Amino acid sequence: MKKIMSVAVSILLGLSMTACGSSKKGEEAVVTINGKEITSSYYEKTLGLYKQSVESMYGPEIWDTEVEKGVKYKDKFKDMMVQQIIDAQVIYDQAKKENLIPSKEEVDKKFKELKKNIDSDAEYKKNLEKIGIDDEYLKNQQEQDLVLQNYKSNFEKTTKISDDEMKKYYEEHKKEYYKDEVKASHILISTVDKNNKPVPEAKKKEAKKKAEEALKKAKAGEEFAELAKKYSDDGSASKGGDLGFFGKGKMVPEFEKAAYSLKVGQISDIVESQYGYHIIKLTDKVNEQVPYEKVKDSIKTTLLSTKLEQQIKKLSSEAKVEKNEDAIKKIKL
Repeated sequence: MKKIMSVAVSILLGLSMTACGSSKKGEEAVVTINGKEITSSYYEKTLGLYKQSVESMYGPEIWDTEVEKGVKYKDKFKDMMVQQIIDAQVIYDQAKKENLIPSKEEVDKKFKELKKNIDSDAEYKKNLEKIGIDDEYLKNQQEQDLVLQNYKSNFEKTTKISDDEMKKYYEEHKKEYYKDEVKASHILISTVDKNNKPVPEAKKKEAKKKAEEALKKAKAGEEFAELAKKYSDDGSASKGGDLGFFGKGKMVPEFEKAAYSLKVGQISDIVESQYGYHIIKLTDKVNEQVPYEKVKDSIKTTLLSTKLEQQIKKLSSEAKVEKNEDAIKKIKL
């Protein structure tokens, strides 16, 4: 369950941060941040927008899944969305103090680009209309996105990360920078249909025969990439079966075990998995501690990201926030 929560949170953080809707006469505020009221209708639209992304990954059954004792995911999700709205508003307020608010022309340009993309996707446009997403909401969101970009860019320019900080992080996370990966190409003769259901036994026998034929040619020295293009049912066939580098835990167990047991240049015998018959050729192998100099740039990016998160939490904790729990509870997913 922790995995579901962390991935779901990353979905929220990965998507655009929401803009904050102005209070309208007669509307109840769900939260007030530094005097700015966020309306119930705005909050409801925001929930609907992000709900689609979560359901596309986990399905509608996710909402009634218990994530903590007595707490369902739908309730946790609503809390996360309130916090995201708070974070977005405090960033906006801080960006205003730092003169980082985009111009009307910049917002209009970004909004027009978004509208063009939406208009080209009829299904997505229909979904937005269904949950009440209008132009005002979208334009607000585009402004907030630009504010976030400006704030993030300025934060990264003005925040210093010392070499000592980066080296300390490297030493504390050295295992993360140990590379144990292999590079392989493969030929897959599938034994499942397009819905990943097993094919009849007769077809499976035909597939085995086809795999044996391809293996014989590969062992005889025929060009592996050309054989993959001719025989393989995998999407990598067009690239000669090339799967690139991958580490442990990325492939099905049978495939991983066979690939890691090969020497560079060696071709496996037929390996059966739930997807069919594989013929694997190992093309490269890396087993080394990646030196600090090679990863210091990525470490700097990680540390900047962590400091930005800490800064947003600080701004949120210092903000005057009033939640209307009754109003939040009234809104259903």
